[in-house]
Amino acid sequence: MQTLNTLRIGDIDVEPSLNRLDKGHETLTVEPRVMDLLMLLAESPGKVFSREEILERVWPETAVQDDALRRVVTLLRRALDDDSKEPRYIETITRRGYRLVAPVSRPDPKPTDSVARRTPWLLAGAMLLVGLSVATGLFVQRGGAPGGAPETQRDLRLLTSLPGHESNPAFSADGSSVAFIHQEGDVRALLVKGIKESEPRQILRRPRLSNPAWSPDGARLLVVDRDDDCQILSVEVNDPSTVESLYACSEGERLDMVLQPNDETLILSRRPVRFGSAWRVHRYDLVTHESTQLTLPVEPGSGDIFLALSPDREKVAVIRDLIGQRSKLLIVDWASGSHEVIDDFPDTSWHVSWTPDAQFLVFADGTGLYRFGLEGGTTERLIPSLRDLRQPSVSPVGHRVAVVDQRFRSNIVRQPNPLVGLATEPEVVASSTRDEFMPRFGPNGDRLAFISVRSGRSEIWVARPESELDRLFGVDHPNHIHAFLWSPAGDRIAVSDHQARLLIVDTATGDSEVVPGSPFSGQLLDWSADGSSIYRLEVSDGSPEVWKVRLDDGDRRQVTRCGVKMAQESPDGRSLYVTRQHTPGLWRVELEGDGQPTQILDQVVWSTWMSSDRGIYSFEGTLDPRGIYFRESVVGEPVLVAPLPAVKLDFSVSKDHQWLAYPRASSPNGDIILIEG
Repeated sequence: MQTLNTLRIGDIDVEPSLNRLDKGHETLTVEPRVMDLLMLLAESPGKVFSREEILERVWPETAVQDDALRRVVTLLRRALDDDSKEPRYIETITRRGYRLVAPVSRPDPKPTDSVARRTPWLLAGAMLLVGLSVATGLFVQRGGAPGGAPETQRDLRLLTSLPGHESNPAFSADGSSVAFIHQEGDVRALLVKGIKESEPRQILRRPRLSNPAWSPDGARLLVVDRDDDCQILSVEVNDPSTVESLYACSEGERLDMVLQPNDETLILSRRPVRFGSAWRVHRYDLVTHESTQLTLPVEPGSGDIFLALSPDREKVAVIRDLIGQRSKLLIVDWASGSHEVIDDFPDTSWHVSWTPDAQFLVFADGTGLYRFGLEGGTTERLIPSLRDLRQPSVSPVGHRVAVVDQRFRSNIVRQPNPLVGLATEPEVVASSTRDEFMPRFGPNGDRLAFISVRSGRSEIWVARPESELDRLFGVDHPNHIHAFLWSPAGDRIAVSDHQARLLIVDTATGDSEVVPGSPFSGQLLDWSADGSSIYRLEVSDGSPEVWKVRLDDGDRRQVTRCGVKMAQESPDGRSLYVTRQHTPGLWRVELEGDGQPTQILDQVVWSTWMSSDRGIYSFEGTLDPRGIYFRESVVGEPVLVAPLPAVKLDFSVSKDHQWLAYPRASSPNGDIILIEG
């Protein structure tokens, strides 16, 4: 399918690479499928495209029904302000298909027919690389045109395309090869592929391999084996039969990533299994077998998991994952243990990679490729993408970057609650090629809101029975919507984002206002029953506690003093149910008390839960089967409502208990893309 940088259709300027329509008075971002359809029709204005051809071109190698096409046509018309009865852009030809009736002006030559038939995302990505050519600083320039202008030729190609999922690319020191993990079914393999080679080589095959890293001399690969024995393995690249265990976990320990800055040292992230323990970075001496802790996170959150080694192998970039806040970036001198903390690092998908000049960190958040300046602290989007890009790895030489093109999506499904009616198959209420998550029923149960990145932005969409999906509110990347909550009356939605803001969105208009007072830096928990206040989680003296914030003036009051993980107001409005940061169980804290908890249940470890007027729903990961359970009273026995896998654990129950909603994830799939030039 043809995809150009910019073109004009009727009175609208179209930027396909950004999924953007500029209507003069308004700029809209549309779903990738919507833009794909518009670009297909724009290939030949006036030509009637049959439904069969559109489905084949816009949904290649995907079996979809006509209703998917009707939905995308409706969304396109809405974005164009078009009328199906008096069309200015898209005309329906009865029993035949659709055609574009608006004039099209093209600033670039039309691609050849062979190019026009390539896979849509690959062409879109190729055109996006033209945009990369004007961005400076991602790679060390190789010279270029007279006057110091950088070279503009960029090439994008698939490095891997195996059945299953490829992940965790890692360039060798000379930039000639990429190591990666390939998963098909329940088995993972460590593979290496040369940049100029046609087929990868299998190095090691184990059930739970992850995060390969190269030794300093490039002769060996280190990889974390997360199986029951939990160890770090070293394997000779040219003799895969030679496997050595460099580090074995102690009892109850977990490993995530490993780096080898020199022949005598390992840098690794590890944590004890104790409930609520954070990941920490350690230096391990391969000669003396002594371990030194380099970081100790005190903020609530997962801790220091993701690591990247600087080009000179002297520093480590550490991503610290926090509760309800942006990630923090630490630049650690691994030899001395000294480090610099960068608080304003944008929220990422955690994996980062240094540029060869050590001036930038490159990351991808699912919507594009970005760089973060270590000196100025600025973030710049280098490549917007129609795909879900993750885990970038910049080559130390050769002007290359490898990035995972991930095809992992979750759709929002709704099903009747078997506790109050007949159990039936779940129905998909929101489906796209991107991630949909965090479903939330409105107070009356007739509206279901969720977070989506289907358009390339982080947005809240609303589904209604027998109606099209509506986009309510969105923020621009690299900012993200972290969480949202319906007000008790359903006229407002509270939103927290990664710019440290608490916003109140009008559900009728989509207009938003920032709550006055101190910056929002915590996690949304619940509305008060009267709709006047929001409960949120903030860090107070190193402990996450519940604060109640009035929306009219921003006045805030601390409610708990016990270290909280999650909280909801009880149905009677007199107390909070809370789960705690480091202690399993369910607790009650009186709103007008001293902030100390009273234990109700012990030994419960709930990832997600919600209280109601009839009892408590919770996702139980330790019961068999895993899934959503219901307790008729707080201390009642759990009853299975819906079995769910241990992914996308969020769910919602309508206030009348008639409906459940949750994300249903597809099996992960993905390839590694190589960007050269």
